[in-house]
Amino acid sequence: MEKNDVHDVKQISFFSCFFILLRHHDFLFKTNSSDNRMSEKTTLQTLKFREREARVNLIMDAAERVFATKSFDKASIREIAKEAGMAPSSIYRYFPNQEALFTEIVLKNQVELNKKLDDVITTGNPGNRIKNAVNTFIDFISQNDSYFRMMTIIMSQGNLSSDSSKKIIPIMNQTLDVLEKTVASVHIHEDSRTVARFIFAFLTGLVVAFNKLPGYNQKRINTLMKEIGTVPDILLNR
Repeated sequence: MEKNDVHDVKQISFFSCFFILLRHHDFLFKTNSSDNRMSEKTTLQTLKFREREARVNLIMDAAERVFATKSFDKASIREIAKEAGMAPSSIYRYFPNQEALFTEIVLKNQVELNKKLDDVITTGNPGNRIKNAVNTFIDFISQNDSYFRMMTIIMSQGNLSSDSSKKIIPIMNQTLDVLEKTVASVHIHEDSRTVARFIFAFLTGLVVAFNKLPGYNQKRINTLMKEIGTVPDILLNR
């Protein structure tokens, strides 16, 4: 091969590499632009999801306060919207009616309570599980007073549709499941479900009787309820 031919080959090789790099750079540029657009889209979706979640929580909190004063079928969407500080039409975007709202509030709160109860009976000293479960229940109700008042109204009236009942009953049964596990942990296996129901009824009645006791602040009331709440533990550990 002549000298000029070698020079031409080198030039061709150089320009080939140059164009390959340009094409690769163009590909990277396009890819980065695409990635940026995808990232922006993901961020926008995340913001929309968070905004929706915040609105739903705002509506549910407002509805819970309203339902704590009257049964859901006696409350209007307009009342809930006023409590939430939004137009009634905004609520209908997320919930078709008051009963659907009520059902979602129950599911949300009861799932949280069940998790707290399950956590205390799967950790710590097994000998304190009943006591810890009782204290956890009392603390949760004290911190979620409007939810408990809402539930006492519905428990006294029982005016849920069959569809709503089918959604709520399983989650309430899970509460009894957790309490039953607590009972079984102190070696009471015979009629453990009945004992779990007794504890649930005992705690519900305890909170109804004492949670708004006149002349006592909430801290003193909680202490008093927890003192009385030791009764199941004493009876079951005899």
